[in-house]
Amino acid sequence: MSGRRRGPSTTRQELMDAAREVFADRGVDGATTREIAQRAGVDPAMIAHYFGSKGGLFDAVTALQLDPRDVIAPVLDVDADEAARQLVSRLLQVWDAHSSVVSALLRSAARNKTMAAQMRSFILDRAVHPVVARFSPDDAEVDTRSALLASQLTGVILTRYVLRWEPLASADPAWVVDHIAPTVQRYLTGPLPPGPASAG
Repeated sequence: MSGRRRGPSTTRQELMDAAREVFADRGVDGATTREIAQRAGVDPAMIAHYFGSKGGLFDAVTALQLDPRDVIAPVLDVDADEAARQLVSRLLQVWDAHSSVVSALLRSAARNKTMAAQMRSFILDRAVHPVVARFSPDDAEVDTRSALLASQLTGVILTRYVLRWEPLASADPAWVVDHIAPTVQRYLTGPLPPGPASAG
C-alpha cells in the first residue's frame, strides 16, 4: 500500500475522520494506529507523518476549538431560576455538534488519568464551577454543588453519546432540557441535605 497519493492529498482529513470514529468506539488507549490507518485506507506511517503519534492524532481530533467560558457566558446573565435550563441547553448544543469527540473523551477518561484530568477541567472547573459560584446561595456549598451538578451532566454524556440508551440517545434537545434541568436546578440553587460531604 502506498503511503502517499497522487493529486491533492486528503490523507490528513481521512485519518482524522477515521480516528474520530475509532476513538469514539474504543478511547485513546483501546485504539490502534493500524486500525485507524486501515479504516482510512492509508499506510500507518502517515499517522506519524501528519501527527507525530497516536497521541498527536487524538489531540487533533478532540480539539473542540472552543472555550467553555464562551459557552457558559450567556448562562451567567440570566435569572437564577433560569440558569439550569440555559446551562443544559448550551452544553447540549456543543455536545450534539461534537458527539463523537465527546464520546472519545469520556471513553478515554475512564481509562487514562491524564484524559480524566482534562475532562474534569473542561466540565467541572471551566464550565460547571463558574456557574455554581455565580448562583449558589451559600459560598461554602460551591464545591459540593459543582460535583453534584457535574455528576448529572457527565451522566447525560454517558447515556446519550456513549451507551446510547433510549429514549435519551435520540431525544430532541428540548426534551432533554425539560427532563434534566429540574435536577440541575436543584443542585444549583435548591436546598442540600445537612452534614459534611465525606462519610468519615
